[in-house]
Amino acid sequence: MRAIVARSIGLIPMKPEKDVFVCTNERPSGHPRGSCVQNGSIEVLQTFRDLQGEKNLFNFKVVATGCLEPCLAGPTVVVYPDNVWYGGVTVDDVERIIDEHLVRGRPVEFLILDEEDFERSQRGPKEAPPSCL
Repeated sequence: MRAIVARSIGLIPMKPEKDVFVCTNERPSGHPRGSCVQNGSIEVLQTFRDLQGEKNLFNFKVVATGCLEPCLAGPTVVVYPDNVWYGGVTVDDVERIIDEHLVRGRPVEFLILDEEDFERSQRGPKEAPPSCL
């Protein structure tokens, strides 16, 4: 009973409805496939966390993750269980993703990666190794 009361007044967080995975994979400078960190994913991750706190939102959890594969389209952000993959996300895009997708349930269409983005990223530059790792 105490847990129910504590949860109702915000002392115990509710289980999040969504997970937001932000790629924080880093490769050596000059690697042909690049990496999300080199494209600003750490700043994107921190902006998600900062805005979540400022807006007092608990319906999603922001998670730093390793390589998500579409390296050339990074920084990559994935929202589950919606299975929405965003690419080229900047700190300026984060508030829109939060307000539109995570609060209103409407994915931000212009940032969504399509199959061609995945294929291009998997092929990568000719000199790139086949694995993202």
